[in-house]
Amino acid sequence: MRTSPSPRRGGRGGGRREAAGSDGTEATTGAPAWVPVLARVALLPPLTCYGIAVVVAGVVAALASGTTPGGEPGLGQALAVGIPLWLVAHLVPLQVTGVPLGVLPLAPAALLAVLVATVARGAVVRLEGDGRPAGLLHGVGVPVVATAAAAHAVIGVLAAALLTPETVVDASPGLAGVVCGVLAGLAAVAGVARPCGLLALPRRLPRWARHGLRGGLVATAGLLTAGAGLLLAALLADAAAVADVVADVAPEAGSGAGLTLLTLAYLPNAVVGAASWLIGPGVSIGAASATPTAISSGLLPPIPLAAVLPQSPPPTWAGLAFAVPLAVGSLVGWRLAPTAPDAATRVREVVVAAVSAALLLGLAAAVSGGRLGAGPFDPVTVPAGPVALAVLAWVLVPGLVVALLAVPIGTASDDADDADESDNSVTRRRSRSRRPAAPARTAERTPEQEPDPAPAEEAGSAAEPEGSEGPEGSEGVAAGGDGRS
Repeated sequence: MRTSPSPRRGGRGGGRREAAGSDGTEATTGAPAWVPVLARVALLPPLTCYGIAVVVAGVVAALASGTTPGGEPGLGQALAVGIPLWLVAHLVPLQVTGVPLGVLPLAPAALLAVLVATVARGAVVRLEGDGRPAGLLHGVGVPVVATAAAAHAVIGVLAAALLTPETVVDASPGLAGVVCGVLAGLAAVAGVARPCGLLALPRRLPRWARHGLRGGLVATAGLLTAGAGLLLAALLADAAAVADVVADVAPEAGSGAGLTLLTLAYLPNAVVGAASWLIGPGVSIGAASATPTAISSGLLPPIPLAAVLPQSPPPTWAGLAFAVPLAVGSLVGWRLAPTAPDAATRVREVVVAAVSAALLLGLAAAVSGGRLGAGPFDPVTVPAGPVALAVLAWVLVPGLVVALLAVPIGTASDDADDADESDNSVTRRRSRSRRPAAPARTAERTPEQEPDPAPAEEAGSAAEPEGSEGPEGSEGVAAGGDGRS
């Protein structure tokens, strides 16, 4: 007979569990376990973001209090300034003294997305540990993602409603709710992807599609890395101009701290702009624009990152910058060539890689620019459409050439098969590890559940003549039921 586990209280979520039946599974009857977990998902990221914004505003105001005209800094001022900073971190466009501010820093948004993803993943893991399924559509994934998105959307609407034109900064409540909800929802989906099994979905795609998506990620990472390197080289080469801008705009500690934070916040935008310059479309600020082949002069905003935008005609060797995207596309083709023996499959893989990289970098370009006032610096543009088309061409053309010629048609490497099998085995191990362990059974074992006799005993039994009832033969019958191994 079997013994069912007795009801018990407690658990990680504080809920009550009762035995579900003889199959050894447990059903959770304590609904209150959801409340603290989902409350953490809803409140921790937005409150943390607002707290950091208030601290930053207070520190900058305190440093600038001795040099900036106006009253002494206080907690009320920091709390008020923290509201628009919270919206900026969520990529919500603002109106500052009636002029638009749409070019928003990507670094705070990226840090916020990481925080939301981490909290959402922890919530799914905790609820899964309480016996609930971790699937996205039929488990705890949807409540966690919906809670994160809804909470940020509601708080975004309330934050924008607190701003009015009389407070210098204004925002649209409807737009704030949509942008905050979408950003938090996407970040939460990324956070719950692993525990909910979403990372296994691409493995259901054809093999050539999986390889193509990996190639697209390689191309995106390569171009952004090259853009970061170009930006660093430009800052070092124009160090004197950057120092002059800092000295003119921020001669004191308070303004210097604010300018430093502003520069760090816009670094990802500058990296995307540098990558756009490398692949051809370039970047423009108002009337000023720069590409490897052409320059248009114009006024630049007094910030260090804008000081590196070229203002003189490009040298003749500037066209060598196109060697970077050419090398990235060739690298993608080189990686994809050994994965398929036939030309048609290689072509499909390179096409998927080029399209995915174009979409990713086009999206990055779209969120990197925007309106900047209504004067000579408006707008800041990293053209998303030309960037996507340029990436598509730079990855597709050299990638196809290298993929078709690097490895002879009809041959393929076994490394891809080994990698796919390794990924599948890891997925199976993780899925097995997430299965709840069955409770121990106290019923006596049936003869079929007894372990097989030792090989030595089997050999001894086989050596006995048929019909023998010696000690070894009788023990073998008793252990195996009918004498079969």
